[in-house]
Amino acid sequence: MFDLRKAAKKIKEDGLYTFIYNEMKEYMGREELSEEEILLLFEKNPKFLEDYKTLNTQSEISNIQLLEQEILPDDPPECRQIKEKINENRKELIRLEPYENKPDNMVYAIWIGSVTVFLIFVIHNLVVLYTFWYEKHPLMVYLSYVVVSIGGYLYYRKRLRDHMRFHKVFKKIEEETRRLIEKGKSSGCLKKIFQ
Repeated sequence: MFDLRKAAKKIKEDGLYTFIYNEMKEYMGREELSEEEILLLFEKNPKFLEDYKTLNTQSEISNIQLLEQEILPDDPPECRQIKEKINENRKELIRLEPYENKPDNMVYAIWIGSVTVFLIFVIHNLVVLYTFWYEKHPLMVYLSYVVVSIGGYLYYRKRLRDHMRFHKVFKKIEEETRRLIEKGKSSGCLKKIFQ
């Protein structure tokens, strides 16, 4: 939830986004691009907008750039209701921002797999250093490795399901907020929407 015009201006002028701007220029076969051309590229090739969002996330810049709407005492009830709901959704979108994109299976696989392998390594070293279980109860030792591996796989599946569930909630709230913004703009309730 951000202003596309502001994003186009940042890509053109801010050094942080130079590689995206260079890709856009290469894609268009031009030396320079106007902000209007950048906006057209966002529509024509959504990859550039995704790159912008990803770079913001990696740079710890929020992609939720909605302003908190000030509720004035003389606001009509409809405007008050729209502003309250936008403010409520804004907080929820910020909370759910890590789930804006669909889950990256490899990220979860790598960090959960690393923890699983580490646990197997720890179990192995504890058994070797402090017991004679490899000699007396080898099946139990190997069974513990299997249990840790299955536990790691099940946790991986759970994290993917949770991420997908939160992603769907994020998208639903995002769409509802877009509708509220359009309704607020058309009724004249909202003046400034984005930072």
